[in-house]
Order: sequence, then structure tokens, then C-alpha cells
Amino acid sequence: MITQLIQTIYWLALSTWFGGSLFIALAAPIVFRTIRDADPILPHVLSVNLENQHGSLLAGSVVGNLLRMLSLVQLICACILLVMILAQWALMDWGSGIELWPAILRSALFVAAVLLLIYDRWFIWPKALRYRQEYIDHADEPEVANPAKEQFDHYHHESVRTLFIIIGVLSLIIVLSVRFAVTVTARFH
Repeated sequence: MITQLIQTIYWLALSTWFGGSLFIALAAPIVFRTIRDADPILPHVLSVNLENQHGSLLAGSVVGNLLRMLSLVQLICACILLVMILAQWALMDWGSGIELWPAILRSALFVAAVLLLIYDRWFIWPKALRYRQEYIDHADEPEVANPAKEQFDHYHHESVRTLFIIIGVLSLIIVLSVRFAVTVTARFH
């Protein structure tokens, strides 16, 4: 029974992390396109240089807020997964060695996903947000605003790339976890 509980919590955390990341990856371009098509004007951001950029700024705020929530969900899922992976190691059949390499790979991939999450949220996003704000604050000064916009775009693309890598890593964890789930379930039944 404890094995089923561990597996259930493990799969809930893993699928939530994966599903949330995949949702953001799919939804963000739709949010940007929809808001840009509406061509809104943000009354608190007044600048001649930002003409036709209001939609992108608003969409960026919406997606940024979604990413903040996703970040919290990802961190919670990562903490739960850490505990469940340790529990899986405790339940592993050390005699056969059949479960050892997939467990090592799953654990290494988990560490990679967490490091990517940390890199994205604590290194990439603060820089992206700083350059975005600099772009908005100096919109009427193209010599300051344009380089800030270029830097923001660079960090934004790096964050998107990191998100897709995280999705790939979580996909591999899922594939390796299926085998473990089948092996453990067979052993305990």
C-alpha cells in the first residue's frame, strides 16, 4: 500500500510539472498573438517610440504572471518529487540490478530539470525583467531603449529554450518512470 501511495504522489507531481510547463509553452504564443491582434493601448505607458508595442508589453505581463505561478507550481512539484524519488530508491530491488540504471538516469534527469528551473527563474528571468523595465522606462530614448529591447528579447528566447529543454527532460523522466512503475507493481503483486 505504501508503494502505491508513493507512486501516486510521484506521478501527480511529475504530471503536474510536465503539464504546467507544456501548457505555458503552448499557451504563451496564443496569448501574445491574441493580444497583439487586439492592438491595445496601455494608458500608463505613454511613448511615441512604443507605437505598436503595447500589445506585446501587455501580453508579456500576462505571460509573466502565468510564469510566476508556474514557477511556484514547479518548485512545489520538484520538492515532492525529490521526496518520492528518495522513497523509490528505498523501495528498489537492489538484488537484481534491473532497476538501478533507470533509477540513476531518472535521478540525474530530475537534478537536470531542477537546475534548469533554478537557472531560468533566478538567473534568466531577473535579467529579462530588468531589461524589459529599462526598455519601458526609456522608451523615448532610442539609444537606451533599443539595446534594452534587444537584451530583453535575448533573455526571453533563452527562457523559452530552457522551458522546452525542461519539457524534454521531464518527458524522458516519464518514459523511464513507466518501466519502474511496471516493475515495482509486478514485484508487489
